Amino acid sequence: MLVFDLREGDIHNHFFRRGSVAAHVLTRSGASPRLIVAFPAGNMGIAAWFDNAAARAELSVEGGLSGVEQADGMRGVSALLTSTAPALRVRRLLLGSVRTIRDVGRDGEVPAWLHSAVEVGDTPRGASIAARRTTRDGEHHLELRVEALDGTTATLGAGGHIELTAGPKGLRVRVTALSDEPPLTPVPVGEIVTERAGDDARQRQALAFLTYREKLLAGSWRFLTYFGRDTLLAVRMLLPVLEPAVVEAGLGSVLDRLSPTGEVAHEEAIGELAALLHLEAGRTEGLREPVYDYKMIDDDFLLAPLAAEYLLGTAAGRERAAAFLARRTPGGETYAEALARNVALVLRLATPFAETRDVKALIALKEGERVGEWRDSEEGLGYGRIPFNVNVALVPAALHASARLLASPLLGADAEGAGRAERLARAWKSAGAFFRVELPEDEARRRVSAYAESLGLDPAPALSSLSGTLSFPAIALDGEGEPIPVMHSDDSFVLLFTDPPPEALEEIAGRLLRPFPAGLRTPVGVLVANPALAPDPALRGLFTAAHYHGTVTWSWQQAMLAAGLSRQLARADLPPRAREALERAKGALWEVIHATREARTWELWSFALEDGRYKLVPFGAERAHHDESNAVQLWSTVYLAVHP
Repeated sequence: MLVFDLREGDIHNHFFRRGSVAAHVLTRSGASPRLIVAFPAGNMGIAAWFDNAAARAELSVEGGLSGVEQADGMRGVSALLTSTAPALRVRRLLLGSVRTIRDVGRDGEVPAWLHSAVEVGDTPRGASIAARRTTRDGEHHLELRVEALDGTTATLGAGGHIELTAGPKGLRVRVTALSDEPPLTPVPVGEIVTERAGDDARQRQALAFLTYREKLLAGSWRFLTYFGRDTLLAVRMLLPVLEPAVVEAGLGSVLDRLSPTGEVAHEEAIGELAALLHLEAGRTEGLREPVYDYKMIDDDFLLAPLAAEYLLGTAAGRERAAAFLARRTPGGETYAEALARNVALVLRLATPFAETRDVKALIALKEGERVGEWRDSEEGLGYGRIPFNVNVALVPAALHASARLLASPLLGADAEGAGRAERLARAWKSAGAFFRVELPEDEARRRVSAYAESLGLDPAPALSSLSGTLSFPAIALDGEGEPIPVMHSDDSFVLLFTDPPPEALEEIAGRLLRPFPAGLRTPVGVLVANPALAPDPALRGLFTAAHYHGTVTWSWQQAMLAAGLSRQLARADLPPRAREALERAKGALWEVIHATREARTWELWSFALEDGRYKLVPFGAERAHHDESNAVQLWSTVYLAVHP
């Protein structure tokens, strides 16, 4: 059995897994209380938003969760829910796919098919209310039962809204959330990582909740299903400590979902969400067949590096490679054939730029898409089209890895194909020049000072770190190949996947050492974006502490920077100056990682300034925040393999 709790400010997270039951229960206290129950099975959930409270209201689970398994196939969890509010009225109740709950949310329009049947009943201890819904395809069911306890009353008010009124002992109700979606197969906690893994219990618990035989889940509660990029990056960083069966569960889930042309599936629509998409397309049969999304471009270049590192670079991978590649996808092809399709795609996509060196031949977001890599909020690239990390790090890495795979017997010992991949990789070394941004020292100082003052931050520490021309790579290029001048943390990809020259390493170290807003370092984390040097106020406005990919910290980005620094320091060809710069950057990075240890499993967090001092703020805790963080995120568990 797996049971653990996490707290992010006003949000309390409770995780439970036992046999076929797995659930994440979230309560949010404050002026806008909320209850969410998310099930990995089918990526389904239940959400209740309460009316705004006149005063701050605590909403919490007392005594933990207990598993429920009924003879009719319904399974889930039960909890004693308590509140300090004298009364709570459910403003909105949704039972459906997690994606639907995310999209409709507290204020979106609720389609007619999403409404639930709500019934009032009696129990020996008081009134009870049950909300039930059959999924759109008629195949499965969701249920929420609310039983009033200790004098609390539960009634249906105007419009069918559930109303709870406290009794003499306060507001106390037993909440039971159930679903009959087919369960996933959990991997036992003791079979996920080796003895080399870090001993952080929280990290192990988070990873365990997201690890199943069929696939690894991206994060909870909001991304409680397969995501290709998340799987590939997390497994790559966890590779030194993962048991082979878990590595192969991750790799296999990606190979199972490749497109006919070898593209990696970004996300899957399963359960009711798949049924909805099929019904919208006019389909009447096979409504539960998964629907895969292939709009991302970065994950296509992540498969070969992981496959090569595991199958050719580890003892366990080499021993198990033949058997693993002989497995078959749901479509009937071997994993070797599927991997070869992805390698062929990598070479095909890399050829135009290698032949022309034309900036417009670099890898861009797909036509009509505004997102395409991990900064996948619409403004995450400053509306750029050609991402830095894909073109400067991932394409060259995928080409080198493809050469290794093609040269090996695993993919037929194709010496000619391997040679072509290496030639393409050499040509791609010139891609970085298109992203370079340079500012004279006086202009850099002016912009840093103005930006710091606009935040209420003392500019002196940042200004004291500037000396000479300031250069950094743009976060992306626009459609015409012009740089979007926003500093960023995607040096992490360069460090982990490539071997840059010493002078480039010194520049990267500088960005990690310089205090924000001259660099990326703050006392509460390395920021994933810094727009201080952008001359356009509108561009700077896309990267605030309230934006999902703004001046915020993502846990996995810090971990990948740390892993990348260690990888570079293991090189034997570095001159003393570059090595010293990397050592200092590594020390500064681990200082902020240790300072935010309690947030490591989170997806991301933000900051606020109080009297000029930094304060860590859970992302989603403020009304101005554009989104919400997950309490556990797959790629935030990688500190099990990434150590100081």
